[in-house]
Amino acid sequence: MKKVYLHGENNRDVKEIEVAANADHNLLLELFKREFQIAEHAGDYVLYLQEDEIFPDGTEVKVEVEIIHRGHYHAHRCKEIKAEVTYNGQTEEFKFAPAATGNKVLKTVLSKFKIAPADATDLLLKVNDETILTATDHIGSFVGHHDCKVCLLLVSDKLIQG
Repeated sequence: MKKVYLHGENNRDVKEIEVAANADHNLLLELFKREFQIAEHAGDYVLYLQEDEIFPDGTEVKVEVEIIHRGHYHAHRCKEIKAEVTYNGQTEEFKFAPAATGNKVLKTVLSKFKIAPADATDLLLKVNDETILTATDHIGSFVGHHDCKVCLLLVSDKLIQG
């Protein structure tokens, strides 16, 4: 038996399930649909392993042949998530696979804004509704399939009082 963690489109719950050692991606997709109560004709979901990459053309993903024990998998109908990130009045656009973690997103954003990690110890990403994108959150958990887009704010977690 293997233990895996399922994450889903526009859903912040993480489901821990056990599957047979020889389970495949099709079984994981079926379990995802059952665990997240997905309607039968909801569309085509793609299964991503946490931190999978999207290619420049946005049409391919890296897929592991064997299910990984304790692996985190994300099912989503978007092939990529477009993120608009605003920092100090400047907005930049990014593309991520749905299973990109908050940690990966933050590192990419800091690089684009040319912020050294040592200078970013108090910075975090917030979704429009003020929810913090934590290091282990999948960006696809904050995005539905209709727009495949999220707006984020790069802000300080410290309130400066004067």
